[in-house]
Amino acid sequence: MSTTRALIMKVNRSLRRKCVKVFLALLLVSLIILLIVPIPDEPFAGSYSQAILDKDGHLLRVFLNDNQQWCFPPVSHTPVPYKLKKAVLHYEDRYFHYHPGVNPVSILRALYQNISSGEITSGGSTLTMQLARLMEPKRRSYLNKIIEMVQAVKIELRYSKSDILRMYLEHAPYGRNIIGYRAASLKYFEKLPERLTWSEAALLAVLPNSPNLLSPPVSSKTLIKKRNRLLKKLHNEEIITKETYELSLLESIPEEAAPFEMHAPHLCRMIHNSSRKNEPIISTTIDINIQKMTRNIVKQHSLELSRKGIKNIAAIVADTQTGKIRAYIGSQDYYDTDAEGCVDGVMAPRSTGSTLKPFLYALSIDSGAVIPQTMIKDIPSFYSGFSPENASGKFDGLVTARAALIRSLNVPAVRLLNYYGLEDFYDFLKKAGLHNLYGSPFHYGLPLIIGGVEANLLDMTALYRGLGNMGKFGSLSYYQDIQGKSSSGQRRLISKGAGYLILNILKDVKRPGAEYYWQSYQNQWPIAWKTGTSYGKRDAWAMGVTPQWTIGVWVGNFTGKGNGELSGASCAGPILFDIFNSLEKDPLLSWFDKPYEDLNEIQLCADTGFRAGPDCINTITAEVPEFMKPLRKCPYHKSIFTTMDEKHEVCSLCWEPGNYKKVSRLFLSPDVVQYLRDRGVNMSNIPPHNKDCPQISGNNPLDIIYPTSKARLWIPRDFNRQRQKLTLRAAHREDGKKIFWYIDHQFKATTQENHVIALNLENGWHNLEIVDENGNRKNRRFFVAVNR
Repeated sequence: MSTTRALIMKVNRSLRRKCVKVFLALLLVSLIILLIVPIPDEPFAGSYSQAILDKDGHLLRVFLNDNQQWCFPPVSHTPVPYKLKKAVLHYEDRYFHYHPGVNPVSILRALYQNISSGEITSGGSTLTMQLARLMEPKRRSYLNKIIEMVQAVKIELRYSKSDILRMYLEHAPYGRNIIGYRAASLKYFEKLPERLTWSEAALLAVLPNSPNLLSPPVSSKTLIKKRNRLLKKLHNEEIITKETYELSLLESIPEEAAPFEMHAPHLCRMIHNSSRKNEPIISTTIDINIQKMTRNIVKQHSLELSRKGIKNIAAIVADTQTGKIRAYIGSQDYYDTDAEGCVDGVMAPRSTGSTLKPFLYALSIDSGAVIPQTMIKDIPSFYSGFSPENASGKFDGLVTARAALIRSLNVPAVRLLNYYGLEDFYDFLKKAGLHNLYGSPFHYGLPLIIGGVEANLLDMTALYRGLGNMGKFGSLSYYQDIQGKSSSGQRRLISKGAGYLILNILKDVKRPGAEYYWQSYQNQWPIAWKTGTSYGKRDAWAMGVTPQWTIGVWVGNFTGKGNGELSGASCAGPILFDIFNSLEKDPLLSWFDKPYEDLNEIQLCADTGFRAGPDCINTITAEVPEFMKPLRKCPYHKSIFTTMDEKHEVCSLCWEPGNYKKVSRLFLSPDVVQYLRDRGVNMSNIPPHNKDCPQISGNNPLDIIYPTSKARLWIPRDFNRQRQKLTLRAAHREDGKKIFWYIDHQFKATTQENHVIALNLENGWHNLEIVDENGNRKNRRFFVAVNR
């Protein structure tokens, strides 16, 4: 027995001597290596996923790093959660706060165990040494262990203990392609690390020790055993209570890693593919709550619209005050492959329909062309082969600018653009931020105002935000650090007064469905809004703005296919109002403040809405922008001389001394009178000239509506090759008068009431002459080309 004991003691002494020699050798080598072995200046550089956050730091989307791993970038100002910190230190390195990076006791114990067993069974690594290995992965060997020890010391000299712990947890492996505790917490438990339970924290503490073996889908029994052992240790050391310990043991472990939530996927993808792709963390202006709410509303409406063959929707919600985007919906569903949901409808250029009209009216107010009360002609109009039509197919004759905008009439808008200037309006659109204007103004022509130009929803929403910003235009922002370009990037292009007048008009645009009676309900909020529907019913728009919110909605098909049931009012409008009604409202921003300093009062002709002239009898007071160009004087009221009973107009050649007087009358052109008469409105109170006068009055009651002067007309053939007829139109100021039609001095027809005829004409120039029964005449020359 004594011999055996002596032998054992001899072996132990020999083993201890070996351990000491090895340790001393390691120490010597370590001192040498300490001088020559560096640690990386920028550890883990470029190995992070890109995380895109909302304005409050909530995760919108995370992208895999270059190694196809989920690894969140570090957040230095965020401390490691208490539960995870306690669990990790008790499992990995209980003396973390006391050693200088290397724990000599752990190293000697590991050496003893390894030499005793004849193989490597323990590493004796501190948490700092594990961080060194994560910084520069190496295969296991005594030399590499020495290098890690040296690097650990250097790490301790460079970083604080809290930084070391955070760096380790941010880069520790957690199974599969999951790196770092934040990615692991979200993937395994679908929650932020701050909300982990003790059981979940213990699970994450043991995973990095052997991530390939302990990944939850692989070996749940082993994982549970290690977790429970750590929980018992925490309980024994009174870090957790007995009740917490027992409840933690009952918690299950996740069966698989969950996918990350994804919000605003189109915007996140655009940011990830931009010049900021290499930035690990990008904060956006998105409000995740508004994003979710808007997405749900869009999805709900898409179910109904899809039954009609209308598959796609896009929407934006922006803060009017700052220009920051709070919700970005690129399509009804990013994963809707059948309807091309991955296409970003916000950035897709589409025909603008009638959505540009408010800006033309605002600019026209500043230019002195019109104000809301001004009458505009709504009659058939022809411009070098282009003849706009109202959606109803009817004409009003005369309509106020206010009514024309509310009803979105096309003919008055085209006539106004022609008067204001195509090039000037095009220049405004460029300055205001429409980026899809690739052609010249004349490439688009006058149809530009009724959908002849394309724009994307982002630019259109920025345009309406500019209107709500009282005429100051700039880009919208989705980067939190750019601050919405709220001041420096803006340009005043419309006066405050003109913007305010247009906003008040748009507030009265009739709302769809139950919203029609919005003013009858309590807690209803005003909004200036406008719809638009493109030619062929391919695009439906609804744009709305208040002092607090700017909302843009587009509905249609990404394929460009038209749909007879598609319209801005019936399809896009309800979505806009559902979004608007769901947003929080600030009572202080319920409506726009009146810019008193930018408004002035002038006297208007009550009948025409132009500046009152000397012949205008009825006048009213109206507010106009302080610095607008002078509004034209009323061109329609003129003074004439009539008999005392006002039945006949007279002049110096035919009046009887003492039997005439001066009166004011409203002189409307014959074409306007004709269409007013068709609506049952008789505004022709001009008496006929004395028939015995030797000179016919200069106020010709006749007018040729079509063709226009020197027009070149192309006459097509039908499918059966039969030549189509040319329709000629005229108007007479007086009701019931006959008109006699002559082509090239040849009599063709007589009309009364409805002055329209259709004729077959040969190639070449023709002369049209119309004569009424009083001898008034009108001539027009035009060219006809017949398709042979």
